[in-house]
Amino acid sequence: MKEQEIKETLSDIRNMMERSQKVMFLNGTSGVLVAVWALLGAVLVSNILYGSIWPLWGSTSLPLQEINTGRFIWAAFYFACTFIASCITVWLMSKHRAERKGLEFKLDAGAKQLLRTFFIVMIIGGLFCLTPFGNGHWELVPGYMLAFYGLALVVISPMAFKISIIKYFGFIQIAVGLAALILPQYGMMFWTIGFCILHFIWGIWFHFVFDRKER
Repeated sequence: MKEQEIKETLSDIRNMMERSQKVMFLNGTSGVLVAVWALLGAVLVSNILYGSIWPLWGSTSLPLQEINTGRFIWAAFYFACTFIASCITVWLMSKHRAERKGLEFKLDAGAKQLLRTFFIVMIIGGLFCLTPFGNGHWELVPGYMLAFYGLALVVISPMAFKISIIKYFGFIQIAVGLAALILPQYGMMFWTIGFCILHFIWGIWFHFVFDRKER
């Protein structure tokens, strides 16, 4: 019985160390850079859909542009580029942080499962968004994107982090997404809040809470 308890204790310690290391690989700078990419994507998509960036600040006086395949493809392309650029940024910044601290940055079985789960949820969300996007209901897409992104964060949080930072951040994103669905005329504004402002706040907060303590 004692031997089993020792094994369980060692397993818990190992899991806690792995999770702490994954938290340590994150950094506030990547959060700020993700906010920058998101803002750029929001500006480009807003110009495609509305011909102006005013919807980002809550203006609903501008009608949607005439729906056609070209606008649909370009808007979807900008959304995809924003997501890809954000993922690459987080990956490179995490790798740089690990190397700077003399630690090995590798994908163990847990990390691979985390990424697999995250991208499965995000891909399903992306496919789900194609329906309102393709049918001309552009205003619903930001809400769905925010909700699925928040859901992905909530789902992976138990796998990766001992602390509940990511889980709560995911719940906030879901709440913003639901607000965007309830008030679809403000969809781009909520998209900007969720992916730009909240990521910027997250990056600054993470920097002061974790990054500065390790210097």
